[in-house]
Amino acid sequence: MKTFYWYPKCSTCQRAHKELDMLGVSVQEIDLKTTPPNAELILSWLETSGFDKKKFFNTSGISYRELGLKDKIADLSLEAAADLLASDGMLIKRPILLDEDGKILQIGYRTDYETLLA
Repeated sequence: MKTFYWYPKCSTCQRAHKELDMLGVSVQEIDLKTTPPNAELILSWLETSGFDKKKFFNTSGISYRELGLKDKIADLSLEAAADLLASDGMLIKRPILLDEDGKILQIGYRTDYETLLA
C-alpha cells in the first residue's frame, strides 16, 4: 500500500486524492497537520530522494512566509531542514506520495498520477 501525506482541507490534495481513488490506488492517508513526519524520516527523504531540500517546503504557505524562509533555506543543513519541517506539518509541500517501500514518488501535485504510476 502506498502512503499519501496530505492536508485534507487543501484543494490540491483533494484533487490528488480523487485521482488516486479513480485509479483504484489504495493509500494509507496521513494528515500532515495533525501527524507530521518526524525529523528522522524527513532527513532520510532529504538524503535519498534526489530532490532539492527546497522542494520539501510549502513555499506558498503562511508558516513559510512568517518564518522568512525564502532566503534561509539555502543555508540550512539537511538536519536543520528536517528539524524545521518536522516542527510544523504546514511547512511541508503537499501532497507527498510514497511507494510501498517508503520511497518518494512525488512531492506536490502538478502531474497526473496515472502517468506516474504507469
